[in-house]
Amino acid sequence: MKYISRIHLCTHIAMALLLMTTMAGCGLKRQAVPVELQHEAVMPDFDEIRFYGDTVFKAPEEMAEDWKKGAALYANDEPLIFLSLSGGGADGAFGAGFLSGWSARGDRPEFRVVSGVSTGALIAPFAFLGPEYDNLVEMFYTTFDTDKIAKMRPIGSALAGDSLMTTEPLRHQLKTFVTAEVIRKIAKAHRKGRRLFIGTTNLDEMRPVYWDIGEIAQYDNPKAHQLIRDVILASASVPVAFPPVYFHVEADGVTYDEMHVDGGVTNQVFAYPVSVRLGEVMEKMGDTRKVKLYIIRNDALVSSGIQVEPTLNAIATRSLAGLIRNQGIGDLYRMYATAQRDGVDYNLAFIPPSFNEESDEMFDPTYMKKLYRVGFKMAMGDNPWHKCPPEDLAPHH
Repeated sequence: MKYISRIHLCTHIAMALLLMTTMAGCGLKRQAVPVELQHEAVMPDFDEIRFYGDTVFKAPEEMAEDWKKGAALYANDEPLIFLSLSGGGADGAFGAGFLSGWSARGDRPEFRVVSGVSTGALIAPFAFLGPEYDNLVEMFYTTFDTDKIAKMRPIGSALAGDSLMTTEPLRHQLKTFVTAEVIRKIAKAHRKGRRLFIGTTNLDEMRPVYWDIGEIAQYDNPKAHQLIRDVILASASVPVAFPPVYFHVEADGVTYDEMHVDGGVTNQVFAYPVSVRLGEVMEKMGDTRKVKLYIIRNDALVSSGIQVEPTLNAIATRSLAGLIRNQGIGDLYRMYATAQRDGVDYNLAFIPPSFNEESDEMFDPTYMKKLYRVGFKMAMGDNPWHKCPPEDLAPHH
């Protein structure tokens, strides 16, 4: 079976769902935002640091003015490079290896905009800052096992709580690696017109939320630094398996807890909202530069045929894996259509279907090292990019 690391994760989710349907837990208490106020909720002490990914987040005139300010910091003939990093759990080792191979190849550009979801959110800040952080990302995706990311909770605690596992180990890793120095470098790049976005899912509203990490970094205080780490953690928090992240927000003068989970629940990968007609904005500003979009999808897009056991757990696991895979394919086609509309040069890399290694756990260093090398080697090849999503997604034997 291919990509057992993803199957491990889906198995944990499936087992938890099955258990929770047979045993009623009291659940955690929180001060949830009333439905009628959810669209008004704001982050106290922060201004314009996030927006919904399924709507127009600024007036066209304001958007054009922001673009003009950023464009003025770049040479008129310098292409604008977007990088989008997808979800994929331990398969993020592919993206980590690909970026390192791209650096070794010698033609990796400076990205104007970087966006990340789930495992892509863990890579995105360091991809944004450049090749000097390749070794750190490599260490994370080739030496860390499951215990350094998450730990199983006692079954009683899991059933009475909000997840099967605790992500305290990952929270600790984020504090170790996403340091004040890293955040200040992100803030400096932001002031030069570059942008870093992390996607989460507001589970109450079931809407994608894109967080402007560079804008948060401008505040340069402990609260802002922790907010950035929490956003990254939320983006990687697979529902049921991992606990949600709760953000304190205000609506109508009252403080509430807003629940956020894995950005992959709403988008496996994104570059910019479909509502942003990038070509029209650039034309209005007289900006004639080329825009290139590079997407690294930490998945093979192809599922091998297996013989599914006639059990609830096996059926649920296989179905969840299929939902994730097919949602990701849909995201790639959406991005392709948007790129075609806006005149953006579309480039896609994904795990080759020929990769058939198996994993012994959710985050298996041996498995991830092999996948890292696959990504590295692919990036070093003559033509690592697909110019459109593949039309043939059937497995080849």
